[in-house]
Amino acid sequence: MSNSNRKSNEMTPMPFEESSEPSSITHYMTYCLPKKWRLLIVSVASFLICMLFASVYGFDYSTFSGNDDTKSEWSELREYSTFHEARKTCGSRDEVANMTVWNTAVDKTGHLMDDMFTIALQTYQRPLQLNKTLEHLTAYKTTSLYEIVVAWNDNTTQPPSDFVGKNHVPVRFRVSEENSLNQKFLPDPKYMTQAVLLSDDDWNFNHTDIDWVFEQWRRSGMNRLTGPFARCWSNNEHDEAMYSLCGGKTDKYHMALTGLAFTHLSFLEYYWSNDSLMEGLRKYVDSKFNCEDIALNYVATWYQY
Repeated sequence: MSNSNRKSNEMTPMPFEESSEPSSITHYMTYCLPKKWRLLIVSVASFLICMLFASVYGFDYSTFSGNDDTKSEWSELREYSTFHEARKTCGSRDEVANMTVWNTAVDKTGHLMDDMFTIALQTYQRPLQLNKTLEHLTAYKTTSLYEIVVAWNDNTTQPPSDFVGKNHVPVRFRVSEENSLNQKFLPDPKYMTQAVLLSDDDWNFNHTDIDWVFEQWRRSGMNRLTGPFARCWSNNEHDEAMYSLCGGKTDKYHMALTGLAFTHLSFLEYYWSNDSLMEGLRKYVDSKFNCEDIALNYVATWYQY
């Protein structure tokens, strides 16, 4: 009897113990679930950050493709200047300018000195005026002046001999092939500076002023004509372009006269190139014996970037 009762008790299922408090297993599961989500979110965020960093700073594998997709670009004069403050402006050089000729001109002149300038002075049968101008230019120490080159346009008279003026400024005479206004723009192969101060033979100026203007020209990027004599243009009642003084209260101008103006030698190289447009400009200037100011300003406006 006792054995049967014990056997029946052993076969009886053990009753579940009910408790009002949650078990430790349930607590662990509820704690573990949000922790896994947090790890997943952190992993995904880290992956996205790594991908973003790699796309910005990662190695460019396209360099191993072997394809040379380099596109030709316009050479910039400002790369040869120690000043870089001018803002870029828009232009239309792609429509008319020759990139190959321009880049060749920049490459040809970019190795020259950029912290000094050469005065290119044109004269024709005015020896007394020329002597006064040269005496004035060499009387004072102009810190940045490297050399004075006189374009001698009188083929009937021999020019004076080259000399070294006061303050050790060299003066060199170059005989022109013809009496042409284009001769002042001729890129002399002996030029040693990127900067050229174009000048007529009757301008006298303060040497400290010209040094200051030279520095401002460099500061602006060396890519424009810079001088004291401004001119403007506007259309008349017939819609024709008119060239005139900049009167009124306007603070704008459209060109600088080349009677006294700084330019980069690259502009002169381009102006005297065999580009068909440049050849046409030079012929027009010779036929009118005028308009050289407009012609060079026209060239310079393409590259004011």
